[in-house]
Amino acid sequence: MAKVCGIFGFSGDGKTSSTIVNPDGTIDLSKENYRGMNPRSHGILNIDMKSLPFPASIGKLWCGENKNYRETCDINVIIKTLKAWAQDPNIKSCSIDTINSYITYKEMLERRKMSFDQWRDLAIDVVDLIPTANTVLRDDQICYIFGHVELITDIDGNDRKVLATSGKKLKKIFPESMLPIVLFTHVEGGLEGDNQYSFETKANHSSGKTPLGMFDNFLIPNSLALVDQTIRNYYGM
Repeated sequence: MAKVCGIFGFSGDGKTSSTIVNPDGTIDLSKENYRGMNPRSHGILNIDMKSLPFPASIGKLWCGENKNYRETCDINVIIKTLKAWAQDPNIKSCSIDTINSYITYKEMLERRKMSFDQWRDLAIDVVDLIPTANTVLRDDQICYIFGHVELITDIDGNDRKVLATSGKKLKKIFPESMLPIVLFTHVEGGLEGDNQYSFETKANHSSGKTPLGMFDNFLIPNSLALVDQTIRNYYGM
């Protein structure tokens, strides 16, 4: 069974860019010092279908020709791509960026006919994606699901950050409950936009969670490479 990790945050909080951040939180795209996710072993499913926030020097390494990149908002193509990467021994991890774009496109494309059945199908697609990634991908692979967040009020009257969803069914299910690892973005504002970007490893008025002892610190650099290394060490992958 593969490992699936949710990484959730507001737009602009550093989810996608975490792909090229070094484990120590630095960004150095020189060939000698780059230690972000390796394009040879990490695939990107660009559901947002917008340009990646990577400079050309490394962004060009993720492309269809290299079989490590695909732009789509079609759930069937998403699953087909996961199955293809499961058969590719070079691909060790992949990211789905973002699950909310699939929800939005599905809702907008079928907005004139969103009956009970369509809302049910949307909920099924989102919920099925997680166990599909678990079972289709290999035991040595990790799937990262990026998503946007919204604020809800819990039964105690407190505001909490959760994965943003549409429709009553997904509001009841809370898809992140199906994930063993859920990280939330954390941004500390600096002067003139010199912000510090991190991931929260435990719940902080959120649905965040990680297995006991996986991370020593509450805040870690927003480095997907660091998260990947930590998960592999924890599970002995």
